[in-house]
Amino acid sequence: RLDKPKRHSVQVPRVKYFIYSETLHPNQLKERAPEATFLHRAYLSDHTLTFPRWSSQWRCGMASLTPSVGDRVWGVVFDITQEDLKILDQYGDEVPANAFRHSTINVYPEHEEGQTPDKEMVTTHIAKPAGKFKPQDHYIDFVLTGIKHWKLPQECIDWWEDQRPRR
Repeated sequence: RLDKPKRHSVQVPRVKYFIYSETLHPNQLKERAPEATFLHRAYLSDHTLTFPRWSSQWRCGMASLTPSVGDRVWGVVFDITQEDLKILDQYGDEVPANAFRHSTINVYPEHEEGQTPDKEMVTTHIAKPAGKFKPQDHYIDFVLTGIKHWKLPQECIDWWEDQRPRR
């Protein structure tokens, strides 16, 4: 009698990944990290967002993390595959290769007021600065769609609204 071959499930290494800007948009997330699984909302303390890279696709500045004591950046932590990470690295040809680098950061998962959250080590992308650029309304609207989709706090929505070009 023939025994059925044993099936070995291959464990694909996964990465906890913090997303804080245009990739929060559900369509962009599906395109750039099709295997992403939502874990939780979180924030990075003592950082803010700046716009140090020009995007040829958006025709405006793209967000990146910058140290800033007392500030915080909200985003979402996803569980992604190594393949997703490779797709994310390409940034849809919006910026030159290697314009962003992987960085390991400590974020705080969303928590109740008065609770002390545990830090969590995750990976994210941080731009290699190429100048100071401004975001445009269409980019901000796109990011806000993602922020609202993942139900990030009003503080996050307000910050992005404040980045709108002044008329």
